[in-house]
Amino acid sequence: MPDHDSTAATDRTPRRPSTIGIVVAMEAELVHLLGALRVEAEGLDGPWLERHARLGQHELVIVRSGMGMVNAAAATEGLIARHRPDAIVNFGCSGAHRRDILPGDVVIGDRAVNHSAVHILATGEELFKGTAYEVGGETMSASDLASDPAWLDRAHRAAAGWTPEPWPREAGWPAGVAYREPVIHTGPVASADIWTQAHARLDLLHGRHGTLCEDMEAAAIAQVCALHGMPFLTVKDISNNEFHAATDLAGGFTAFPTAEVGKRAAALVVRVLVGSRQSVDARRKTQDARR
Repeated sequence: MPDHDSTAATDRTPRRPSTIGIVVAMEAELVHLLGALRVEAEGLDGPWLERHARLGQHELVIVRSGMGMVNAAAATEGLIARHRPDAIVNFGCSGAHRRDILPGDVVIGDRAVNHSAVHILATGEELFKGTAYEVGGETMSASDLASDPAWLDRAHRAAAGWTPEPWPREAGWPAGVAYREPVIHTGPVASADIWTQAHARLDLLHGRHGTLCEDMEAAAIAQVCALHGMPFLTVKDISNNEFHAATDLAGGFTAFPTAEVGKRAAALVVRVLVGSRQSVDARRKTQDARR
């Protein structure tokens, strides 16, 4: 048996800081995370702006991917290839898929689904095919891609007892809807290179997938993470609900609440990261046991 002194020495061995990759589409979203950190280095790595920072026991590699599925997937693959992080976290703004989900609400994504993965038959009927990807020579197929259970649990713990900052009334609160504080939801996030405004289509997507909101990146990031066996979590906040007010897409987003997008999702991500060390250590122990 080891003596007391040797056991104590082992217990005092410093833990290696974990590396967490953060992939966010827009600077307007990312600024809310950067305000809570001290950036130690930044620069372009290929087409992506990459920043390095620390938060507690975590080393963060933060990549601004740009909007869209291809940009998000490429940025995630590059981040994993360069840094092999312990997990990938995505956050940002999204549009609601239900009438009761309002600006300022936060969605903890338990799954991500590419809602454009459909076959359009000769009849006009849509046949949803889901996501196919290959791991170790084996083709995997899934209707959606699940967030990592440990990180999802950490997000729920971080959200417990926390109320997001209220959405400003003057920043596009829906007319005729009673003002309230933000609500935290858990459910699927839909993604595609599509901004959906048609009410019937929003209802169809929610009915088909149970999705609470949509963005243009989360499912692409989740699919790349699945290829690598990389833990993934997405957190979204609601910037628009097209059931109540149509965003002026043709007019150049002049009234879009840019200063608010991603703010509440970023605040929750900070809380998650501060309390997430346990899940990272558990993953490392599992990896060590398999070696």
